[in-house]
Amino acid sequence: MTNNKDILEREEFRQNPFTAPEGYFASLEDQLRDKVLGTGKRPVGLVGVLKPALMMVCSFAVIIGLGYGVLSLTNSIGSGQPQMSAYDAVADAVENFDSAMFEYLDEYDIDGYMAQFTPSEEDIMRYFATSSTDAALYDYLASL
Repeated sequence: MTNNKDILEREEFRQNPFTAPEGYFASLEDQLRDKVLGTGKRPVGLVGVLKPALMMVCSFAVIIGLGYGVLSLTNSIGSGQPQMSAYDAVADAVENFDSAMFEYLDEYDIDGYMAQFTPSEEDIMRYFATSSTDAALYDYLASL
């Protein structure tokens, strides 16, 4: 503990160790202006012109290669048989659909069928009265 007090009392440890070099801020503005305006020479040769285009071609080749690799790993390429599209599947189902089914559905009178089994008000009240154990609901239905 006494050693820590000695360290804090020493003058060289109390000074700021971080300083800027002499004339740094005076030349900083000129350095930034030169970098922004690009006063430096750029290589203008065949390599300098073709390098960005070559990089773009390489990136497209990598993307296409990765896509081909995924398709070949999932056996999506070269299955030998053409894949049926959704439109072809629907068209095939419509062509093979039996038209007699439509005639049968037209002849089947769904409204008349439901009219036969329409419960009366008494049937509904009896159902709720016998299936419910709640006394308040039973009293309410009995009062109707």
